Amino acid sequence: MPRQLFTIGYEGTGIDAFVADLLANDIDCVLDVRTLPLSRKPGFSKNQLLQRLEQSRIHYVHLGDLGTPKPIRDDLKSTGDYSTFFRKMDKHLSAKKKA
Repeated sequence: MPRQLFTIGYEGTGIDAFVADLLANDIDCVLDVRTLPLSRKPGFSKNQLLQRLEQSRIHYVHLGDLGTPKPIRDDLKSTGDYSTFFRKMDKHLSAKKKA
């Protein structure tokens, strides 16, 4: 069976509910694309998240190169122009073939 890719965020949830959602949906690997995998929210900084996921037998991979660079995020916040956002992200990701 081919692998599937899903997206998930963690705003508005705690670490236990986040992990429960992953387990309920048979997710076995989390690919963290945050450039800086830090969070003020308990349990979501890289090392804490890695440990918590490992406890639940979920693999953790950090590939920050695949995340949205700050200038692109800032531009989207100020303009709301998703067409430009996706065009810039396509260009950004096309340069990240190795990741």
